[in-house]
Amino acid sequence: MPTPTFFRLPEEKRARLTGAAWREFSAVRFSEASINRIVRDAQIPRGSFYQYFADKDDLFFYLLDTLYDDCLALAEDALQAARGNLFDAVPLVFDRLFTGEAGRQLAQGMALLRQNDTMDMSQLLFERAKNCAPLDGLLRQADVSVLREDGEAFFRDVVTLLIFNLMLAMREMLCGGSYEAERAALCSRVGIVRRGSTKEES
Repeated sequence: MPTPTFFRLPEEKRARLTGAAWREFSAVRFSEASINRIVRDAQIPRGSFYQYFADKDDLFFYLLDTLYDDCLALAEDALQAARGNLFDAVPLVFDRLFTGEAGRQLAQGMALLRQNDTMDMSQLLFERAKNCAPLDGLLRQADVSVLREDGEAFFRDVVTLLIFNLMLAMREMLCGGSYEAERAALCSRVGIVRRGSTKEES
């Protein structure tokens, strides 16, 4: 994680550094990314970089954290558009990620993931999602009355399954999958989760 010094930087300088990092990690694989190119692009001394981040890994995982936060915001927007229906929201997130509606930051995130398709990004993001308190925002917006069990623990389990399936579809897309085929597969898996976690219709 960034040092406190990074967060005390003026917004413009933080934006220059993170913008340069996004461009670098979106253009080349992590193993080929260069701190020298990042600091040159950001117009900061190389020594200053180490006042903000421990190393290249630290910066990379900070970007992944911001990507996760952006994805969570996207999920909350999709849930609102789906009127609180968790199961309908998942394909909406997928659509927005892969049809260019997600915005510049998420587009950069998708480029970063594509460049590093041999790294298990879906697992990294999934682990963060599974253990992360910000799921509270989804809980506040979700229609939990349809779930077969009450309680936050069951809700989190359902959301974890949905996130896992979304991440699987994202991974397949990043490895060259077809949008139509992966969306259909995602909808099928979401349907299985829906049937297993919602109240039986009378």
